[in-house]
Amino acid sequence: MKKILLLLVAFMSIVTLTSCNKTPLEKVLKDVKNNHPKTITLSDYTNFKWDEVWLIYGNISGRYITLMREQNINVKKVEFSDKNPNFGKYQEHSDAVVYVYNKKVVYYEFPPDNRDREFSLLGFVEPYALLDFNLERGQIIVVSSNNSEFEVKDKTLIPIKPIKIYENMDKKLK
Repeated sequence: MKKILLLLVAFMSIVTLTSCNKTPLEKVLKDVKNNHPKTITLSDYTNFKWDEVWLIYGNISGRYITLMREQNINVKKVEFSDKNPNFGKYQEHSDAVVYVYNKKVVYYEFPPDNRDREFSLLGFVEPYALLDFNLERGQIIVVSSNNSEFEVKDKTLIPIKPIKIYENMDKKLK
């Protein structure tokens, strides 16, 4: 009986520890897969403070960082540096999600995709998003943490009340 109890405690500890390490969007993906909600509130899946989240389609280095600086946002967390050499890994293939608090980037992530999970007999499978925001190239949508509700359509999240929408930013920021 003691062995069963110990195994149960160990299993629950492992489950708790592994679920704590998930990014906010991994938590959203799990909820969408398991519960099929019609809407989600992104702030329910984060365990840090943020004022707004920037949903960016494309490579967030360079041009988009410049736009964020123009909005007086401290972008050090998303800049490439020796301390942050993995920043932007695979970023050209997916949306970037950048969380801002008090005009400072506090966290960023890329939506979960198939990169770590799928291989064909011929090698790597073309990456595709497991969770998407349905953005067009060069589009940025900014959502407030106070109203971070998204409509869920399959595995696509559509912001219900964005506070800003930037269009064609690839062309405008050249």
